[in-house]
Amino acid sequence: MHVRHLLGLTAAVGIACGDASQTAAPDASAQAAPVSGTYRVTGTTVDKATGSKRAVAGTIVVKAEGDAYTTTFSLNTSLHTGGEPQKAELIGHGEGQIDGRALTGSAETQLIVALVPGVDAAFGMLPRAATSRILNRSEATIDPDGSVRIEIESDPAPGEDYAPTRTTLRGQRIADIGIAGGEGEAGIGGDAE
Repeated sequence: MHVRHLLGLTAAVGIACGDASQTAAPDASAQAAPVSGTYRVTGTTVDKATGSKRAVAGTIVVKAEGDAYTTTFSLNTSLHTGGEPQKAELIGHGEGQIDGRALTGSAETQLIVALVPGVDAAFGMLPRAATSRILNRSEATIDPDGSVRIEIESDPAPGEDYAPTRTTLRGQRIADIGIAGGEGEAGIGGDAE
């Protein structure tokens, strides 16, 4: 009777815990952060001709639909225009293709400069001026944990005056689309310096 009780207890434990041969391993893709979302990024832009560098920081919103995506972004940086560095906001939109968690695409951007020296270009109700239109080619990888790496090659749009640059950004998915909070956000008084 003792052996039968032990066998019954073993069977009950096996049923309660589940048979290991019938338990499926968790699907890694089900746990991966979605590609769509708001990302906080920081990095560096390098002038290809001179090697001069400037810090860049802000947010990028990615909206994935099937194997295509669109982006909008607002990044803070500074421009060296012969005198003191001037705070600027880099704004734009882009689109491209998704292959797994790799994004390849293009974007059109513009630097917005505050006309009041030393004031953040994103600060509302101040006079601002737009600089040249910039054409960008980008490659990005979004890891399952929501971290992102982006490489951007930038050139002037036809007829525009802009020194070609290379930008490297790193960051993290911080929210679903359109839900970004916290200090240091681009467009909310954030600063790349």
